Amino acid sequence: MTTIKDVAKQAGVSISTVSRILNFDDTLSVGDDTRRRVLEVAEKLQYKKRTKRAPKAGKEIAVVQWHSDKEELNDLYYLQIQYGIENRAATLGSSIERITYESIDKNKMKKYSGIIAVGKYDKTEVTTLQSYKLPLIFIGENYLGYGCDSVRSDFETPVMKIIDRFIKRGIRDIGMIAGEERTTTEKLGVRDPRVATFNAYLKQKGLYNDQFVFQGPFGPDSGYELMSKAIKTLGDQLPHGFMIGSDSMAVGVLRALQQNKIDVPDRVSLISFNDVAIAKYTSPALTTVHVHTELMGERAIELLDQRMKDPKKIPELTVIATELMERESSL
Repeated sequence: MTTIKDVAKQAGVSISTVSRILNFDDTLSVGDDTRRRVLEVAEKLQYKKRTKRAPKAGKEIAVVQWHSDKEELNDLYYLQIQYGIENRAATLGSSIERITYESIDKNKMKKYSGIIAVGKYDKTEVTTLQSYKLPLIFIGENYLGYGCDSVRSDFETPVMKIIDRFIKRGIRDIGMIAGEERTTTEKLGVRDPRVATFNAYLKQKGLYNDQFVFQGPFGPDSGYELMSKAIKTLGDQLPHGFMIGSDSMAVGVLRALQQNKIDVPDRVSLISFNDVAIAKYTSPALTTVHVHTELMGERAIELLDQRMKDPKKIPELTVIATELMERESSL
């Protein structure tokens, strides 16, 4: 298993610096370059799969990301997807160039053989990406309605399994700290299947309480603020089980609980999503849903390769399963 010492050695920083970066310590004075280097090393050391590179085929692929580089550091889910894209592209001899949606130069799009769009896009953005007349694959949501191949993760099944798990362990008061996202152009709220499934499944079981659901931006600061609000408003009625929208949010949630001397997992049991590298280095380590982000990236490259070879191929939606990683933050 990769240790903080391994990350520190490869990143060229101290063990203490690595620990504070992985726990999103905002009192640490380091530049974004150092923060990104440490987070990328931690993720790459976790990402074990390595395959041989094929001879270059001369194909360059645009990987369009909807988050800015800075936003990506607060939600490492999309950073993980990049590694799967890079790895599989290399086996096909292709190169990739990462660009943000807002930085797209229409005149330069002609140099690419295809596009992989990572994130959540509204109608205006999808139409713009389609206007470049290049093979186009989406990762993150289902865009079959636009005639586009798509890759997404199954978030509905693990939510139901987590709720059943809490109930089996005697926890029937279940809360959620959920992330909120908006598209770049139309600023439309993005539907989170985890929230929808959480609400519907608990209502079905007669256990839903809307006062136990808190939503805000993804990221550790938001997690801290939302859990602090939950502690203040609910007091002794604070749920004994919480589902958290992402590992980075869970880092902030843990900080708020620890500052208020609320024990995890004995008083509050936490289960988060994504299983990015930081999940192993929190205290206690996070029980989290492992999203096969690397597989999502690899599958997107495969779909793009098929689309390049057969532009008239019927569009496909690939839904990839998840698995629960049991650690110390839950009973």
